Amino acid sequence: MEENTGIEKKDAAEAGEKISVSTEEKLKEIVTQVNESDISSIKSTVSAIIQVINDPKSSAKDLKPIIEVDPPLTAKMLRLANSAFYGYPKTINDIQEAVVCIGFDAIKELALSQKVSELFNQDDPFAGYSRAVLWKHSIAVGLCGKLLYQKLLKEKGDNIYVTGLLHDIGIIVEDQFLLSEFYYVLDNTGPGKANFPEVERSTMGYDHSDIGRAVAEDWQFPDELSAAIGRHHNPDEVAEEFAKITSALYIANFVCQSRGIGYCDAPNKDYKQFENCRKKLNALSKVNITEKMIDGIIDEVQDNIRKMEKAGWI
Repeated sequence: MEENTGIEKKDAAEAGEKISVSTEEKLKEIVTQVNESDISSIKSTVSAIIQVINDPKSSAKDLKPIIEVDPPLTAKMLRLANSAFYGYPKTINDIQEAVVCIGFDAIKELALSQKVSELFNQDDPFAGYSRAVLWKHSIAVGLCGKLLYQKLLKEKGDNIYVTGLLHDIGIIVEDQFLLSEFYYVLDNTGPGKANFPEVERSTMGYDHSDIGRAVAEDWQFPDELSAAIGRHHNPDEVAEEFAKITSALYIANFVCQSRGIGYCDAPNKDYKQFENCRKKLNALSKVNITEKMIDGIIDEVQDNIRKMEKAGWI
């Protein structure tokens, strides 16, 4: 095991003694820290883009002002819109032109992913974790969820893409505000050990999905996003009205981790839960999704990830 960079190891019971207030009160304290930090710089832009995504009447004129008040975001989007990933034959010079050339849906996804990516700025790897590998995993889960919806459920899948990008935002929060506990969790997670959420709960009394849900609610994300983020490791506990998106998110997370795409916080796979989610999706959507179909989706995700890496997305 790598050196713990000066962070003193502790047993779970000792770490757990730090929780002297209720879990929800502690989560509120963490959200307050988030909102007083650099992380909150993405809050207004991400929330505004999500509002556009969830408004069926929205158009490019609603998205354009959100992007153009953020020159670094605009520059990144234009660079990627002109990359080989999209393969447009002429130079795209502004956001309006980008909407015309590569489509409104693609621009919404590009805007959201590039703004969210600011959370995952580079750091020093530790115990198999880095923000870069977590970002690779997050964008893969978003892509996988979207393809599950579009190709197998025959639905648009905007919100599942958003949820995939943000499902592990709680890990980023731990990385920045609960560093001692975070290193302890990393050091005690892995093959042959417990999964990440199990160590989090035994150490702190909550896990990153709880933190993610608290942030999503505070930032006024749609209810189904907050619910799916909050139950992405425990989809059987979510309200029935959010079961479809949460089951799809669990499947996307499971198969991306099974293929080793980016950071894996649950190396000990719960295949029974995966099967329950597959059956739940089939029942809710009146389809017959098979494992072979899901394998085809994850193959496409891996191909897209390779193209994104080549184009500089990740």
